[in-house]
Amino acid sequence: MVSIVICTLNEENYLPKLLDSIRIQKGYKYEIVISDAGSEDKTAEVAERYKTEFGLPITFIALDNLRNISLQRNIGADNAKYEHLLFLDADVVLPNEDFLKTAMDEVVKKGIKVGGCKIYAAEKKRYYRLLYWAYSNIYLTVLRWFKPAVHGCCIFSTKEIHNKIGGFNNGIIFEDYKYGVDAAKYYRSKLLKSTYVKTSARRFYNATFRSATELFLAGIYSLFRAGIKGKYMKGYFKLTGKHSKPQY
Repeated sequence: MVSIVICTLNEENYLPKLLDSIRIQKGYKYEIVISDAGSEDKTAEVAERYKTEFGLPITFIALDNLRNISLQRNIGADNAKYEHLLFLDADVVLPNEDFLKTAMDEVVKKGIKVGGCKIYAAEKKRYYRLLYWAYSNIYLTVLRWFKPAVHGCCIFSTKEIHNKIGGFNNGIIFEDYKYGVDAAKYYRSKLLKSTYVKTSARRFYNATFRSATELFLAGIYSLFRAGIKGKYMKGYFKLTGKHSKPQY
């Protein structure tokens, strides 16, 4: 049994793709906790439709104007029923109907208390696919030589570890990397070998020179220190919640 925690902010175009990939999952019991930061589109209606039409076990938590993904994740975890947690970004797509069973079988068998997996682009465009392949197979590998980081779009955890470290740090971004580092006080995170997830490259759809530069420099900085103050990512922040339609 696993509690899937999803953070949303204006996700009416992306959330259905994720929920469609969850509702076909076979062989593993789950619940879905959606922690919404005051979406101004039809995100809430999407969640309600999937709950009523498809019977998905969704709990929707409306957090008006609380635009802080760390707090959203922490509140979602606080409302989760199960010991095992799976944090997913709203623009993730699970690759097949066996993802949950395959992943959780590995988590349970190996006793993984904090883990992540490789991520690949959902888009078909070659440069997006190459970018995310390089991220997963080169950058993430090198990063984990320095620190046990995991990518926030897909993090497996447990309530035990989550509560011990006080959840995600809400004063920074790249809070996912910091989560892995904090968790290492009790358990060094693992990358699952059995599966992966797909995610959108939407942060690059409308990227400005400033936001792209900030993201690149933040990636370099993260090799040496986990977590970045938001004041250094103002260009990146301007794109938060402003999502173009999916290109996949």
